Amino acid sequence: MWQAALNKVFKAREKVAINLNKEDEEKPFLDHLEDLRTMLVRMATTLFVSAFAAFAFYKQLFNILLYPMVLAGFATDIEAARKLLINLDIAGPFMMAVNVSLIAAVIASFPLLLIFLLQFILPGLKTNEKKLLFPAIGIGTGLFLGGCTFAYWQVLPRALVFFSEFASSVGATQTWSLDNYVTFTTRFILVFGIAFELPVIVMALVKLDILNYRIMKSTWRYALIAIMIFAAIITPTPDILTLLLMSGPLYVLYGICVVLAYFMDKKDKEAYPEYHAQLAKDEAELEKEVDDWDKDGYTPWFSDEEDADIEDEYQQRAKTEDKSKPASDTPATSDSPSPEPTLEELARQDELGSDSPPGSDPAKNQD
Repeated sequence: MWQAALNKVFKAREKVAINLNKEDEEKPFLDHLEDLRTMLVRMATTLFVSAFAAFAFYKQLFNILLYPMVLAGFATDIEAARKLLINLDIAGPFMMAVNVSLIAAVIASFPLLLIFLLQFILPGLKTNEKKLLFPAIGIGTGLFLGGCTFAYWQVLPRALVFFSEFASSVGATQTWSLDNYVTFTTRFILVFGIAFELPVIVMALVKLDILNYRIMKSTWRYALIAIMIFAAIITPTPDILTLLLMSGPLYVLYGICVVLAYFMDKKDKEAYPEYHAQLAKDEAELEKEVDDWDKDGYTPWFSDEEDADIEDEYQQRAKTEDKSKPASDTPATSDSPSPEPTLEELARQDELGSDSPPGSDPAKNQD
């Protein structure tokens, strides 16, 4: 399963490399795997060094995490907020310092992590394309920091108030342990920062030709539902308030992505007019065609011409049998001509292989 997923990623990477540099050739699987290993080693080294440096400031970082309790109104200052937390584990304070340092390392080193990731996804960049890479990294870093800031100042205090009031509604006393509070707040902030990277992911898919303006415009309703499901999955709390506070900005960011995709598509049409003219012509021809299954009276076994031929064949057989029927078979008391057989009777007679006239009992004819 993992090899199949990696193969798809590597094929998309080869496509981008060939589009960016026509002289590039496809790499074998092991070469792609080596590039992936190099990227992961660089990211791990960067995180380790950043976390080691951030560990020296774990007290200040811990005070930053305590401030949302002051914003929520549970404490008047940092010292009062510190007294609201209890420690239930011997190694709890140390693991708290490690956890806080690691999250701070991710936030501080995010630009470098994004550079390593884009270098792997978009290999073979030219000089002019490398110039565009740094603004993209700046935008991605700004979105990540914006998501973390939005979660820290707006969403996290409201989430703390919500859970405290809900605990009071059932008569429970709200007591927070040190490790649970730090894990909850750091995960909350980090998840919002990652979620705000939606434009970077969408624009990367546009760059890979997986998405374009036409697809995004026609499927925006499905995108709204997908964003809501995505927000419900990654939201660290199950309340509807946090879900709305996360999905709302994501809707705005997706709308910005649609506008950016429009301008990218317009620029691409100006650069390759003949190619897009042929695509428009092919799409117009496909829209003129009407699928057979959408017609009235469609059957998956025969076309309209075949149905007409079968009906003519049955009508001709009925006329032939009427002419070849002996006069003695016609009752003398009947002045009216015998009714013509229906198509159903002729079809049934043809299936049974009987030569009896229509209207007779097929069971007797078989005997």
